[in-house]
Amino acid sequence: MSDRSQIESIVGQFYEAMNSDDISRLPLAEDAEYSGVLTPDPVRGEAEVRQHLQETAPFIQNIHSTRMIIEDGAVASLTELDIVNGIHVEGTYVFDIENGKIRRIRGVFDTRAFFTGSGG
Repeated sequence: MSDRSQIESIVGQFYEAMNSDDISRLPLAEDAEYSGVLTPDPVRGEAEVRQHLQETAPFIQNIHSTRMIIEDGAVASLTELDIVNGIHVEGTYVFDIENGKIRRIRGVFDTRAFFTGSGG
């Protein structure tokens, strides 16, 4: 497996884990960090990030990447998802992959859909 395909596979595991509501096998680094629209401060540490994602996943459906741009261990992944109330949201996750594990996840989404009831 090439570095690029390995990185793409690791990011793919993120989407699979979120869709299955099972974050237990997601390869997170011990010093993992997550930040996004629902976190006023970054969530830090493997256990804390895993717990945050596990608590968030049940409210997200059909999350998938429409395009990945990979350079070294950095990935920008254009992402679409549906929230359980039917709102469609588009945005980007930026991942940093180090030593075969996710070190950092940053989510940036168009939050207008939260307020208007429509997305995209």
